[in-house]
Amino acid sequence: MTLVGCICTLTLAACSSSSSGEDKDIHLSFSAWGNPQEMLVYERAVDSFNEQHDDIHVEFNGIGGDYFQTLTTRLQGGQAPDLFYLSAGDISTLIQNGTIAPVSEFLESDESYVRFDDFAGDIWGPTMKDEQIFGLPVDTNPYLFYYNKSLLEEVGATSPQEYFDKGEWNWDAVEEITDKLKEAGKYGFVQGNSHEVVLNWIWTNGGKFSDGETIVADNDEKTLEAYEFISRMVSEGNFVFSGTLPEGQGTEALFMSSQVGLVGAGRWLTPMFLETDLDFDYIPWPSNTDNEIETAHLGMGYLAVNANTEHLEAAQLFQSYYVSREGQEIRLTAEGNAIPSVTGIDELVLEGQEPEHIYYLVDAREVGRVADYENTAAGLPTELADLYELMFLGDLTAEETVTRAAELSREMLEE
Repeated sequence: MTLVGCICTLTLAACSSSSSGEDKDIHLSFSAWGNPQEMLVYERAVDSFNEQHDDIHVEFNGIGGDYFQTLTTRLQGGQAPDLFYLSAGDISTLIQNGTIAPVSEFLESDESYVRFDDFAGDIWGPTMKDEQIFGLPVDTNPYLFYYNKSLLEEVGATSPQEYFDKGEWNWDAVEEITDKLKEAGKYGFVQGNSHEVVLNWIWTNGGKFSDGETIVADNDEKTLEAYEFISRMVSEGNFVFSGTLPEGQGTEALFMSSQVGLVGAGRWLTPMFLETDLDFDYIPWPSNTDNEIETAHLGMGYLAVNANTEHLEAAQLFQSYYVSREGQEIRLTAEGNAIPSVTGIDELVLEGQEPEHIYYLVDAREVGRVADYENTAAGLPTELADLYELMFLGDLTAEETVTRAAELSREMLEE
């Protein structure tokens, strides 16, 4: 899942569900982030729900620009939708201020389309507080690498899959590939500054930012190594910091125009890439341990219900349907933007889909996890991203960054 704006037309109305449902008794509004192709994916489940319910109509509208800022402004003004997506980094803020409704009781009812036990693995992150669940995992998006096969061949770089097959898909291999791309005047890898993206490097090096409810980043050599590696890769030009890209040249555009060879993301970019003639594939996040595939972050979005909705039960009915096996199968088959967060439908969703190594998504999900402890402090992921930006701009060393990140985390988590 990605927080890029809805680029359908100049108005967000063009991203909304098509039928008006004027003859129905209950009208619900639902908003999410995403690129234009993702919006179409979301609408599949919305349309299916509307067709099955004579009395409820859900209208979907994308939110463009700064998604969470726009959403919180609307919440404060009483103009927010009945249901909305939240990231793992933002949901704790709205749990703490009572903005979203708990869903645990409804999950146990006969009306719910889904049960807690239907979900797979360690995907709940910060959605639970005081034994209550406040958001349901809409699907899951394990982070991995996309690589442009044609571009790597053009610059004479070895394919990541070749490294992987030899048991050598590690950070040295990434440096070798990005060296080739840099020498050819291309970008090697686009490095973002979100905490979850940085965690991918920490975890795949065997490091820890937190251990249970203790911040250990500044006492972990493997964690410092990860900061040093990505800081060096940016300063030496192998990686480009996403915050310094020219306006209009985002990660997706650079990859589709063969200006960058490697990008890190979940499946959310795939529908867009499949609309082009781009020759690309997946590879797990490079492991710098003895494990062939190491733990990387699971990009998660959670569907939450506005605590002030006038139709709580109807909203929770849709919430449970959207994340159920049926809802996810409808959304995620035929060039979906994620993989299931529920068990039992992986093959239905992924069989015969592109790219060639699509099942690396499942492999990555099986060993992946969601950062939970850092995400329980409202606003901490944003503060950490600001620190990482300073490191990538050369204003902080890796050691200074990890020290300040650990101190800041302890301070905000203790408040």
